[in-house]
Amino acid sequence: MLSLVRRVRGGSKAAAYRLTKGLLRRFGYDFEIFPRSRRDAHAVEIVDESFYREWTSPSPVWAPWRGESDFREAYDGVEPYTVVSGDRCQVLYRLANQALSVDGDFAECGVYRGGTALLLSRVLEGHQETLHLFDSFEGLPAPDPERDPDLEQGVFKATSAQAVGALLGGFSGSLRVHPGWIPSTFEGLENCRFAFVHVDVDLYRSTLDCLEYFYPRLSPGGIVVFDDYGFPAARGEKDAVDEFFADLPEAPLALPTGQAIVTKLP
Repeated sequence: MLSLVRRVRGGSKAAAYRLTKGLLRRFGYDFEIFPRSRRDAHAVEIVDESFYREWTSPSPVWAPWRGESDFREAYDGVEPYTVVSGDRCQVLYRLANQALSVDGDFAECGVYRGGTALLLSRVLEGHQETLHLFDSFEGLPAPDPERDPDLEQGVFKATSAQAVGALLGGFSGSLRVHPGWIPSTFEGLENCRFAFVHVDVDLYRSTLDCLEYFYPRLSPGGIVVFDDYGFPAARGEKDAVDEFFADLPEAPLALPTGQAIVTKLP
């Protein structure tokens, strides 16, 4: 092996390539070095290059929220009314469309200014399902100092039920806004069934309250999206989700967006 190293160091790159290839073939292996122009061709000649983004590798990665025309149309005007990023909104949009095939209403807990509710209303346009919106419109309730140490009471208060209703005024489907504190706003809805639920409440106790209400009423195949599952500031949400599903057949699927999704099994 030392003689091989000396020969490689003393020769040209071509000679080193031939020598290494010959040695590997003796053991049943083969390889080929592609010129840079061939290896990177996909990064130069791709269609809709602006819809790709760089991640940790030098190869571009498809960013669907930038390039899918139907999502871009549904997303139009949503961004000013939400702190949910475009990639997370695209996840919501795709999963909500999938949930149209499941029996049940749609719900969102934690509405803020109504941006993602507007997106969901566009998914439901022309369908019979009701869109339920749950929010105190007073910001977050008092956090548990041990479970939610990085959050403060009153955050996300910059809105009202009337303003959200006005934003969704063009929605021709069935809309029910439930102002007040979770879980008291679930009262009277014991017989509802749900196909899709967006949970964006940040706090441990509020997330657990949502799960205790929605999970038994979620139709098989129904989907729950947890917006803040992967964000350190909202660690209480992740703790509540993990604890709730610890003894259930479903398992939360964490996404690179920071969200997690659960699909109800039959």
